[in-house]
Amino acid sequence: MGIDVGGTHTKAVAIDNATHEIIGKSSVKTTHDDKAGVAAGVVQAFKNCLSENNIDPKDVIFVAHSTTQATNALIEGDVANVGLIGIGPKGPEGFIAKIQTSQKDIDLGSGRFIRMKTRYIRDEDLTDELVGKTIDDLAGEGATVIVASEAYGVDDMENETGVCAIARKKGFEATAASEITKLYGLTRRTRTAAINASILPKMLGTANSTEESVRSAGVEVPLMIMRGDGGVMEISEMKKRPVLTMLSGPAASVMGSLMYLRASNGVYFEVGGTTTNIGVIKDGRPAIDYSIVGGHRTYISSLDVRVLGVAGGSMIRVDKSGVKDVGPRSAHIAGLDYAAFTPEEEIVDPKLVFFSPKEGDPDDYVAIELRGGKRITITNTCAANVLGLIKPEYFAYGNANAVHIRPAIPPASRNGSASEPPSRTGRMTEPM
Repeated sequence: MGIDVGGTHTKAVAIDNATHEIIGKSSVKTTHDDKAGVAAGVVQAFKNCLSENNIDPKDVIFVAHSTTQATNALIEGDVANVGLIGIGPKGPEGFIAKIQTSQKDIDLGSGRFIRMKTRYIRDEDLTDELVGKTIDDLAGEGATVIVASEAYGVDDMENETGVCAIARKKGFEATAASEITKLYGLTRRTRTAAINASILPKMLGTANSTEESVRSAGVEVPLMIMRGDGGVMEISEMKKRPVLTMLSGPAASVMGSLMYLRASNGVYFEVGGTTTNIGVIKDGRPAIDYSIVGGHRTYISSLDVRVLGVAGGSMIRVDKSGVKDVGPRSAHIAGLDYAAFTPEEEIVDPKLVFFSPKEGDPDDYVAIELRGGKRITITNTCAANVLGLIKPEYFAYGNANAVHIRPAIPPASRNGSASEPPSRTGRMTEPM
């Protein structure tokens, strides 16, 4: 059984272990707003796949889970603020170590950042009391997760793991840099650990809920998580090093293409609801490299993929001249349905409004407010339906007529209300 939790949809597929034949599949919308989180969708898709294809849970011998949650969190900036404690000697070596562990905010390329708060403690001054006070100080500056990174920590992890233990006692998730990688290079190792810590809270919730959902379906075999380099790891490892699942979703797709399409050389595109991923297969193998985040290389080994924050569910952004950009926020983040998937009879007295999907986002994203207050939005999928690019048998097929209905554009203030209209009235509802 394979499970994929994407930003927009959650899929489950069953494969016969002997023949590699696909014997069942199911897809549901990812349940971001459910009280059980994405696990609710996992349960639904997983159970549907079993029941609709008469598969006994006891016959399942292997479960692999791929997810775009880590990638989407970084693309969309849904990350935690990091408190970084650098550790090292005094003197010239300590001066260098302090510089290398004093990481600047990491630019995620979408106007969002991983915010860094840093401190440096000399080895000879390291005590439980000082570490505890330092963590409290970092928390006072807004840090919600902790990273410990020591010069030559890969040779002796005791200080890093000790700092993390104190942080966890105080209720913080924590990452020891040398647990993420054993490679030297203090700056790069520290940066990789900071990225890992920034997605820990989000990914731990996903990991725990997914594991519980698989168990609730009656499957007792270990749940394996797809790594970004195409391998798998146990869920216990994922809870410590979720950063290794970066590009997990594309990795699963590429492994599938290698198995079923017998691809030996080519460029592949994977278009989801939130991101589009582009990579290369050469001589029957996908290209592997260290991931780049914020323009800096990390020690995260993954497919050599370019990730773009624009895909099927990306919402349009508008100014007075018309459509100015698309994404990176997708409709599911705003909790909005696509216009193309909204029944025409529901689109009554539509009005165009501008809003910010999340705090800190630009307020030029577009929604359509209907009579009664319900809001829908316009996405790339809506545009593709209007242009006639989607066939009826495709999952993304919707109602182009619903997208064509023109909203009223009254002038008003922004921040959730209608804004000044674009110079070309109705531009947003015409084919793009």
